[in-house]
Amino acid sequence: MRRLLAAFVTGVLLVQLWPALPAPGWLCLPLLVALWACRRACPAVAAGLIGLSWAVWQGQVGLAAQLPLRLEDEALQVEGRIVGLTRSDPPRLRFELRVAAVRQDRRPAPNALRRLSLSAQDAAITPAPGQYCTLYVRLRRPRGALNPGGFDYERWLFAAGIDAQGQVIAHPANHCGPGGLAGATDAARATLAARITAAVPGAEVAGILSALAVGEQARLNDRQWAVLRATGTTHMVSISGLHVSMVALAMWVLVRRGLGLVPGCHQAAPRLGLVSGLIAATGYAVLAGWTVPTQRSVLMLACMAVRRWRGHRLLDGDGLLLALALVLAMDPLASLSSSFWLSFGALAVLVMVGAVHRQTGALAGWLGAHLWLAVLLAPLLATVSPLVAWTSPLANALLVPLVTWGVVPMVLTGIALSPWWPTAAEACWQGAGELWLLVWAGLRWLADSAPPLGVDRVPSVPEALLGGLGLGALLLPLGRRRWWFALCLLGIGGVWPLPRPPAGSVAVTVLDVGQGLAVAVETQRHLLLFDAGPKTYGGRDAGEDVVLPWLRHRGHHRIDRLIVSHADADHAGGLGTILRDMPVTSLMLSPQHRWDGPVERCAAGQRWTWDGVDFEILHPPSRAPPGSSENDASCVLRIGAGAQRLLLTADIEQAAEAQLLRRADALRADILLVPHHGSLSSSSAAFLDAVRPRVALLSVGYRNRFGQPAPAVLARYAQRGITIVDTRESGAIRLQLGPPGLTVDAYRAQAKRYWHQTGR
Repeated sequence: MRRLLAAFVTGVLLVQLWPALPAPGWLCLPLLVALWACRRACPAVAAGLIGLSWAVWQGQVGLAAQLPLRLEDEALQVEGRIVGLTRSDPPRLRFELRVAAVRQDRRPAPNALRRLSLSAQDAAITPAPGQYCTLYVRLRRPRGALNPGGFDYERWLFAAGIDAQGQVIAHPANHCGPGGLAGATDAARATLAARITAAVPGAEVAGILSALAVGEQARLNDRQWAVLRATGTTHMVSISGLHVSMVALAMWVLVRRGLGLVPGCHQAAPRLGLVSGLIAATGYAVLAGWTVPTQRSVLMLACMAVRRWRGHRLLDGDGLLLALALVLAMDPLASLSSSFWLSFGALAVLVMVGAVHRQTGALAGWLGAHLWLAVLLAPLLATVSPLVAWTSPLANALLVPLVTWGVVPMVLTGIALSPWWPTAAEACWQGAGELWLLVWAGLRWLADSAPPLGVDRVPSVPEALLGGLGLGALLLPLGRRRWWFALCLLGIGGVWPLPRPPAGSVAVTVLDVGQGLAVAVETQRHLLLFDAGPKTYGGRDAGEDVVLPWLRHRGHHRIDRLIVSHADADHAGGLGTILRDMPVTSLMLSPQHRWDGPVERCAAGQRWTWDGVDFEILHPPSRAPPGSSENDASCVLRIGAGAQRLLLTADIEQAAEAQLLRRADALRADILLVPHHGSLSSSSAAFLDAVRPRVALLSVGYRNRFGQPAPAVLARYAQRGITIVDTRESGAIRLQLGPPGLTVDAYRAQAKRYWHQTGR
């Protein structure tokens, strides 16, 4: 059985590494081979092929359900039920809709949309959880930025079953009404969250209790998340394995002890306790919204209950493998989430520790388990966070139990009492709030007194897995040989510094930040950042989401020079975040950029050389013409490496281009950053004729509201035979300039997976 389960899991996981899926008809081939393998007494091969076929089919179903290109930005009428809780993100309200029908021009649209992520702003409607709505919307395909070291938003959307994103548009036919029995759970969750908020003083405490009660994490503020990350306790405020298991265990103990006192029920008490515990855990998971992590937790508990029913250990390797196979059989896409790997990784550590230290005392075993969890999961956690919370064993061993066995039971007791005895329910919630404040004081003290350690470079997933296996080898009963085995694995999976360009060469990365700009320039020993990416009104900060993760991925600890071409939010939005989290030796701003504190202003004629690579500011002039715009005062940087030249133009328009033409000899470049994202006001014919680039780089957002790049501008480049490389299509763009020649690489092509979108 072990071999069959392992083969099935391997088949499912292998598909998630494929850049593309075969056509549905090709599924017949692996199924026929699986049938042949069964007849030839090769069940493991058959199980692997069945897992592979199942994962391919589920992937094809997900891709087929996504919004077709032809329906993007079209006015559609959708009907469906609001699922989950709505999230207030001023000035927008965000929510998810489970689709029942889609119409275009009052005719059914031939598409199988399942779930939409929507926002409502100025649409004269406020959807509530559980309601059934008819809405007019404009949708776009699931799309996200794609950068080395960054978060793969498209993968997250695909795993969550989000088939399109969009916004509600104002229309007199928009309306929402009761969702019936299907929407009763979400409506009840929203009501409970409101009651807890009214009963508990303080928005921060109410946010935590709402997260523990109904899974509403959106109300936690940045400070709370920072403290939880610094102490390795973010799992504490998510309703998943920890709290669901607590509910199951508490109910199991209660029923087992209670029935054990009843004559004639002693034999049945343990099994009835298992069933009751599983039912209670399922109820708590439903209260939390029946999300994928809670479903996974209930399924894992069911596997443990079945094994306990049959007389096996509650947690061992066979049970873990069975749970893993069942989770992937239920949802092969679950493996695309980091929580999947963290939860099963934690259980694997507990299995290993339990097998090695069975004779250890209760207290030593408790502390040892938390210590090994922190050590062995550190490489995996480093792939999603640049911080190592070294106080995590202490926080999880001493403070988290107060939440698991104190705060959560009081919150759940309040929920049970609220329909019949509101006063007692409020008292329970207030008591939970007081206990949480004690826990919070301890967490805050740990975070402030013993801040987390930063990793030198964020490891890749293979590096993290090898590092975790190397540390796990220390638990194996191999005597002294385990140290050599561990050192070998750690050496193979060690986070080695990534190669830097040789002297005289330069590596330039145009990061995929959407509608904005951030360009990283690496020489052998220096780093320059040209612009900091956008910050939107909705709170998305490319400095935090894209630039800093990329810098950590590359192992950079300092920015030697940060140039912000001008003060527009799409170029300077991430500046504050970058300055807060990364040391900057020199900050250079445009003359019109208002800034408190000493900075250097860019002006034509400034030059410097790093590691054999030449840098020169070509614009703006030291005395800008009166009345020049912010865009026309943008810093323009020329980089020279060997015989190649790169021109970074930011948002200059035709007036600034005309000024630069006075030095036409300095404009000649092999690579040109398309001015102003391809706006009609830039890329004049005379300017392009002076630069004469071979390649043009375009940093622009997918289906942005400005309509950039303008078709007329693209035509000018095409007429001159200039190749345009676009971040929408390519993701992050990396160039190598220098004596070896010019190379251009697109990250979307290098990291291609079957769920990644293509097309502009």
